[in-house]
Amino acid sequence: VTIPNGDFIPQPGDRLHLIGTPVGIQQFFRLLGRNLPKVNSVFIVGGSRIAQYLSGMLEQMNMSVTIVDNQEERCNFLSEAFPKALVLHGDGTDPELLASEHFTSHDSFIALTGRDEDNLLISLYAKQQGIKKVVAKCNRDNYFSIVHSAGLESVVSPKLITVGRILQVVRSFKNKKGSVMVALHRFADIEVEASEFVVNHTVHHLGTPLKDLPLKPGILIAAVLHQNKVSIPSGDTVLHQGERVIVVSYDQIILNFNDIYLDNP
Repeated sequence: VTIPNGDFIPQPGDRLHLIGTPVGIQQFFRLLGRNLPKVNSVFIVGGSRIAQYLSGMLEQMNMSVTIVDNQEERCNFLSEAFPKALVLHGDGTDPELLASEHFTSHDSFIALTGRDEDNLLISLYAKQQGIKKVVAKCNRDNYFSIVHSAGLESVVSPKLITVGRILQVVRSFKNKKGSVMVALHRFADIEVEASEFVVNHTVHHLGTPLKDLPLKPGILIAAVLHQNKVSIPSGDTVLHQGERVIVVSYDQIILNFNDIYLDNP
């Protein structure tokens, strides 16, 4: 893992993690000739509690939702909870059932069964069938590198998300006097952390351009939220009280925002 600076040169075969506003990311992919597909319909395999919460969010976004689950009682519950969704009783890991329901006509495919192996295999099948956006739930992190090499890019681990939330709470308890950590996410095979802080009066070097900050190795100030407007900072950006700042770190334990500085006592 490398936290890049201005001299970093990407090489063929590198896997890059991008940070940007939604509009900026879309423009970036257009420059590469890869427009991000717009998602209007979602096919979900597995009627778990996660699928239940997700379906509610998708309906609020006016997306068309199809859910397949092998338990009739669960299907009846989901049908009542989401009258706009199409709920099917059957084995969502069966390619014949998927074909009969024209699952490839959907913009996105999400596997949320209780078995990691089923989620990964059926997601790889959906990817091979040409669905542009495929997401699989998997709790076994030792599978991640295998499925990534097989072409499955979006794998979500509820276990790692829970670990990140617990770490955020624990670090907040340890840091009672400094700037407050309000979010923590781990990525790049959990080796890199992205933490969000609220800048307060305890933060050092306020008003100093980022290019002049004494940052530790493996630290990147990736985004700044100022007056409800998100910006990707440059070397001339300065930090002010009240702003929310996202810090990306590798091989560092960040409890307090000041932990990113070399001169922090």
